[in-house]
Amino acid sequence: MKNVHDVIVIGLGVMGASTLWRAAQKCTKVLGIDAAGPTHCYGSSHGESRIFRRAYWEGEQYLPLLNHADFLWHELAQSTDKKILFHTGGIFIGPKSSSIVDGSIKTANRGGIDHEVLTSSNIRGFLPAFNVHDGMHAVYEPGAYAISARDSRLEMMNEAVRHGARIEFGDNVVCLENHEAGVRATTKRGCTHYAKSVIVTTGPWMTNNLMKELTEHLEPRQVPIYWFSPKAKSERYFLKENFPVFLYEFENGDILYGVPSISSSEPGVKIGFHNRQQTPANADWKNTPIQQKHITEISEAITSIFPKLESLPTHVKSCFYTMSTDESFLIGKSKTLKKAYFASACSGHGYKFAPAIGDALANMAVGQKPCFSLSAFSVDRFNST
Repeated sequence: MKNVHDVIVIGLGVMGASTLWRAAQKCTKVLGIDAAGPTHCYGSSHGESRIFRRAYWEGEQYLPLLNHADFLWHELAQSTDKKILFHTGGIFIGPKSSSIVDGSIKTANRGGIDHEVLTSSNIRGFLPAFNVHDGMHAVYEPGAYAISARDSRLEMMNEAVRHGARIEFGDNVVCLENHEAGVRATTKRGCTHYAKSVIVTTGPWMTNNLMKELTEHLEPRQVPIYWFSPKAKSERYFLKENFPVFLYEFENGDILYGVPSISSSEPGVKIGFHNRQQTPANADWKNTPIQQKHITEISEAITSIFPKLESLPTHVKSCFYTMSTDESFLIGKSKTLKKAYFASACSGHGYKFAPAIGDALANMAVGQKPCFSLSAFSVDRFNST
């Protein structure tokens, strides 16, 4: 007699890990499968830190997910002795006609989110680490925080196992097929698993063989991330107690983001471009060298905005963004597999949403309604006339 799982989660980056955590609390037989190990650095979920903010310039449609994610991040934090949330506050800076500032204010007002609007002189007095030019303004969100990316993802998997989930690392699912009332999953090693429902969260590998129906809507891109050390006698300005997570919009629309060091193992302040230096890439390209022109570009930005940081990075890594054509998420049910669900195309801003998206996917997989609407993230939006 074949062993049928209630839910199989394929891909255990932060989306899959959060889905596994939430699914394990809703049903008894849950399996997670990942092609690599628990701490690999090839996808979009590795590294020390990510930003959480609710004054979301990208749009009010994200508010229900953000509110639920915020609740679940704190639930996860209470379940572990590890510190996974660092309440730094967040500042979002831009010129007078700034999408980031205007959008953050709009969402903050709509969502009743505590915030303060600052002038350039306010910013310089409040945060001397920043060299902000006259005419810039900002939104400060005191409730924003940094998330320990590696530890929070591992804790999600630990919580899933504590609730009875099983995890298989080092094998990847190469085929999904409809089978009776559910799905059959076949792995590269030749294992066959059966499930009432499967959830695919394989990030940049999403369209390799499992969700080809999404191919035209997804593009993996490699994006460099940098770390910078404070100059001598300037270390205090960049401590996590004094330096918030930030977004900085230039006059031309380029966006820089940053996070203070939240771990003693981290090689400095993490800074990168959000909407520049994106190189279309195959998801199986690993450890691709960073282009020198990109290092020069980021160093010029650091010299301008953060004169108290060394301009050359102490460390450089690559991360994957899986982009959709409108830079928003794809969450929903497969049209070709009757009991398969997916989330992808987080487009470089999805980590903070992972607990909420994972909870929604787990609900759908066990026949329950998510606690917020996912209509804004349906693939059908690309087919509307």
